[in-house]
Amino acid sequence: MQTASISGSAAVPSGSGVLSTTGASFGDNPFLELLVAQLRSQTPLEPVDNASFVEQLASYSSMQEQRELNDNLLQLLDFQGVLARLQGLGEGSALLGKEVEWVDASTGGTRNGRVDSVFVAEDGAVRLRVGTDDVDLRSVTAIREPGTGGQGGSGSNEGAGS
Repeated sequence: MQTASISGSAAVPSGSGVLSTTGASFGDNPFLELLVAQLRSQTPLEPVDNASFVEQLASYSSMQEQRELNDNLLQLLDFQGVLARLQGLGEGSALLGKEVEWVDASTGGTRNGRVDSVFVAEDGAVRLRVGTDDVDLRSVTAIREPGTGGQGGSGSNEGAGS
């Protein structure tokens, strides 16, 4: 009696595993390969118990659902990050042209200047461009209309070194 190979001849991607998120197919899933190997090696006098077989298939189904849930959660987190950055940009854009005061992290002093632009840094934080300074939105301590008080001047020091 001739039997055909069940597993495909395609190369297995380097990132494949039991919980791999790469488009898994029958040929590159170790769980199914083990199940097929078990079925092939069973003896006719002692076949695999039906309850055990159904339990293994249920485990496989559960694993597939968990993989899909994980993919969906990762996508949701990605969307949430995009929305947070957009919200930060929206808040920062309201400061364009306004004079802000912030605490300089390097000196601990208070500085102020006019906001020229708003951007998202590589670390995901929303930053303001004030003159030649990049200011974290979280370090802003005061906001005012230009020319309504304060020391004025882009990036001036009010208490550097204190």
